[in-house]
Amino acid sequence: MNRYIVSVLLGCLSVSLSVYAAGKGNNQMGMGMGMSQAPVFEDIDTNQDGLISKEEFEAFQTQRQEQRKEEGRLMKNSAYSEGMFESIDADQDGFVDVDEFTMHRGSMRGAKPQ
Repeated sequence: MNRYIVSVLLGCLSVSLSVYAAGKGNNQMGMGMGMSQAPVFEDIDTNQDGLISKEEFEAFQTQRQEQRKEEGRLMKNSAYSEGMFESIDADQDGFVDVDEFTMHRGSMRGAKPQ
């Protein structure tokens, strides 16, 4: 009976470690964002001035795409990155504020099939 319990516990431990290690594989990008998660405003607003400039946006996109390449991940939506900043910058003032970012995120969620 003891061998059976030890075998079961070791099996559970093995599965737990595998799940833990797999979760670590989806580690953070170094910018406070997990790759499986969509970025948050603060991930892109690197100078923390409350606005995302086109330069900040492009630098973030480039870094994110490079990280995905290194991980061997699919380059989802990379073909759509050209002109994306302009589509998010609703008032066309050259910056994306929190409201514009939130509005864009909401429209993207609504466009995804359920």
